[in-house]
Order: sequence, then C-alpha cells, then structure tokens
Amino acid sequence: MLETIELAGGGRGTTRLGFGGSGLMGGASDRESLRLLETAFEAGIRHFDVAPAYGHGQAERCLGIFLRGKREQVTVATKYGILPPTGSGALEVARRVVRPAVARLPALRKRVAQAAAGLRSRAHFSAEEARRSLDRSLRELGTDRIDAWLLHEATAEDLDRSDLLPFLQDAQQQGLIGTYGVGTERRRLDELWQRHRDACAVLQFEWSALDEKTQFPGAFVIHHRSISGAMNAMRDLFDRDAELCRRWSNAVDSDLSDTKILAGVLLQAALAANPKGMVLFSSRAAEHIRANVRAAGEAGARTRGMRFLELVAEERG
Repeated sequence: MLETIELAGGGRGTTRLGFGGSGLMGGASDRESLRLLETAFEAGIRHFDVAPAYGHGQAERCLGIFLRGKREQVTVATKYGILPPTGSGALEVARRVVRPAVARLPALRKRVAQAAAGLRSRAHFSAEEARRSLDRSLRELGTDRIDAWLLHEATAEDLDRSDLLPFLQDAQQQGLIGTYGVGTERRRLDELWQRHRDACAVLQFEWSALDEKTQFPGAFVIHHRSISGAMNAMRDLFDRDAELCRRWSNAVDSDLSDTKILAGVLLQAALAANPKGMVLFSSRAAEHIRANVRAAGEAGARTRGMRFLELVAEERG
C-alpha cells in the first residue's frame, strides 16, 4: 500500500510515489502510452507529472485522455518554461511513420523517446506567455485545474525582472492551479531560493541516495531520477568490491547484486530521505512500474531505505 500525502496548495490527497510522463508518446503509440498510465494507476499511483514539451508535444494530450473519468482520483502536475515544439503536428506524423521501424529496433526506440523528452525551446517567463501556456495545458489535459504548475528549468535570472509572480498568484486565487513552484536542475535552486522564494512553494529536482541531503524549509519537495541517478555508480562500486556488496546486502536484508532489487532499495532510500514530500519515477516498462510500486509499498521499506542512506553516509565518511 503506497503512502499518501497532502499536496501543497489546496490540500488534495495523493500518493508519495508519482509517475513521470517524460517517456510518454516518444516512439510509442497512444495505446502503448495509455497502457503505461493505466498500469501505474492500477498499481496504486495517484500523481502524474507531464510537461508541454514531452512526447513531441503530445504527452499532455495523452494524459488528458487517460484522465477521463479519473480526474477526481488523481493529482496532476505540468509545467511552463520549455515550450512545445514548433510544428508538433508534423512531428507526430513523422513519429507515426517511423513507428514500425522503432518497434523493431530497441535502440532507435530509445533515441526517439529521448528526443521527445528533450526538445528545447525556452520560454521568456512572462505573464502573457504563461497565460497562453496555462490555457493550452488545461485544454490538452481536459481539466479546469492543474494541481501543481511548475516553472520548467527556470533560473533566478529568468525571474529577476519577470511579471510572472502576480500571474501565478492570481491563477491560484482563481482555482486554475492548486500550487506553483519550480522544476529545474538542483544546481540552479540555491539562487532561486535566495532571490525568488515566493515562487518556490514546490521544488522539483533530481536527487538520489548518493547526493548530499538538502534543506528548503517550508517547500514541498519532489525528487526524481532517484534510481537512474545512482544505479550505474552503485553497480560499478559493487562490481569492484564484492565484499562491500555482501556487507550492505546483509545490512539491508536484500541482495544488492540483483539490479532489480537494488532499484527498489534506491527508491526506498529516496522516499525515506524525503518523508514530507514526493518521489517521481519514469518507466516505459509495465513490469518496472509494478516493481517500483511494490518496493515503495512493502513492509519495512522505510527502515531499509534509512539503513541504505546510513551506509552511504558511512562510506562517504
């Protein structure tokens, strides 16, 4: 059973484990992407995160289809700051044309998905542009409210002379958004926190058990890349030092030489490190979605996650 929490701004209840939609629609059909969302929902996840730029500009639309009949059961986050690709309709046609080849070639499928998640066209972070983006997201998602609206890869400089904050406050007052904040890289957050704390009610950034713990008092923190951000380093460490792997495995009562088990423990550690916040993960494999949900909800997950964090701290010295 997944832990639940109240999302900042409006107090809507949701799960502490959320599903990130960066891989939706990139190299996959509507049916395949919807199946991933359904798998996450059936497993118990109730928070879903997308952005206008994800999936060649199609991820919000896909999530909107999925939300029909479920909207009151879930919380939704989307973003403003990386604009949807120009000519996303043409990109969608191209995606449909190459889909047969993508289905046959896993490496190509991965490249298409990465391209879909990574298309970049930065916003100007102005109120007028934000209004257009919010209207588009509400329309694509088929909803009248976005529970968390995040400034996507914003920097302190982006907000220094921006008229965005009054717009965010007004949109929240109108009930168009439940809360707002920033979703960006960790390295940008200290300046943002110092110079624009009013825009930082929610902070979403990458964090894994190998990173130092950070504090942003009063902010609702959402971590992502908690598995991918540590997996390769941990596997390399255990490959070089089998005795260390054995000792750590005994300490957490789990076989950390097994990649699938290690992934679950990394997720448990991220949840344990952020007990008042949320952790997102993304996956394009139904079995991985189910495995992550099982790991997050299993008995002793918090204790195992805390012990793993202690081991990392001891190793770091």
